[in-house]
Amino acid sequence: MTQRELRNIIVKQLHTYLAGPKVVLSDQTAPEADYPLIYYQSVQQHIPGAANITTAADGGTLTKYRREHAEATFSFTACSFNRQGKDGPISGDDEALELADRAQGFFLFAGRQLLADLGVVVVRVENTQSRSAFDTDETDRRYGFDVLFRYEREDKRAVPAISKPPITFTKEE
Repeated sequence: MTQRELRNIIVKQLHTYLAGPKVVLSDQTAPEADYPLIYYQSVQQHIPGAANITTAADGGTLTKYRREHAEATFSFTACSFNRQGKDGPISGDDEALELADRAQGFFLFAGRQLLADLGVVVVRVENTQSRSAFDTDETDRRYGFDVLFRYEREDKRAVPAISKPPITFTKEE
């Protein structure tokens, strides 16, 4: 699995589970989605793990494979702010905290099996912490946590086959 495939699996499954708020990449130039939202960041994209190297023959070609149980850390941050909703005022702090709690719950329980079925293991889910930041005239309420995942990474390369040298015998006299 590539790092891109890993990211896409995690983000898609979290978004589907939350059924609503956008899950977007942090530090992008495009405008963010409407609040509330969760942004994610790949903190450590490839933490090397134990690896095996094997060689497989396919006809006249040989392929070497390196397979490892790599790990990666992703950070998730739920964001909201105080505003007026259609049913009255919305507490940004409450909304961000609840969204972070639901996302963290996904990785602690329901998401473990969903992700494992797709080849991604949830190794550790860190504690939720406040990550609020003051914006122009309002505090952007944020709560976030990190998750450590394990996945199988595979690298391969073709290797030239060494053909047997012709062996000839001559009779000595």
